[in-house]
Amino acid sequence: MAPHIIAMAEALGFEVVAEGIEHEEQARFLRERGAQFGQGWLFSRALPADGLQAYLSSPARP
Repeated sequence: MAPHIIAMAEALGFEVVAEGIEHEEQARFLRERGAQFGQGWLFSRALPADGLQAYLSSPARP
């Protein structure tokens, strides 16, 4: 289903944000099919606003 939704969004000129990514295999699958952005536990737990700057400054992000 995800490849069809990504293709439809691209056809309409939208950028695609994949949500709920927990495993590298999921991220790879979605990237290979055209998802431009992703979010989920693979990348970071939910952060308070003041924790965002530290996260963005950290070189140890996936």
